[in-house]
Amino acid sequence: MFNTTIDTIVLTEPLHWLNRNNTQRVAANMKRALNGAPHIQQTIIPAGIALELGSKNGWMPRSEFEQLQAHAATTLTEFTINHDGNDINVMWDSTKNSVITGDDVDDQLGGYPLLTNVVLRFLTL
Repeated sequence: MFNTTIDTIVLTEPLHWLNRNNTQRVAANMKRALNGAPHIQQTIIPAGIALELGSKNGWMPRSEFEQLQAHAATTLTEFTINHDGNDINVMWDSTKNSVITGDDVDDQLGGYPLLTNVVLRFLTL
């Protein structure tokens, strides 16, 4: 089992590739001609594919979560993640939701030391 490294942040627990089998890799457009025949255009999406890594029901220490939050807030350019022994060039996906989310394992003033359901959102380059 490989550890996950986000740029220079080495995580103690490996993350799961949450959307590995659910990504759009082809863009398509269809319009109808005046006679009703479909005009379909398709192209392979070479980059900008959404990549989500997460802990699922596992956990992540708050210290690592906060390092990732700081990285996401200050790194607006390309960087490399290493997942399952593979290097992937990415950038944080700030196009929709928060780029990093997670739930405290238990309620505690100041935050619990562990988080679960952590999700990190990237775009491939």
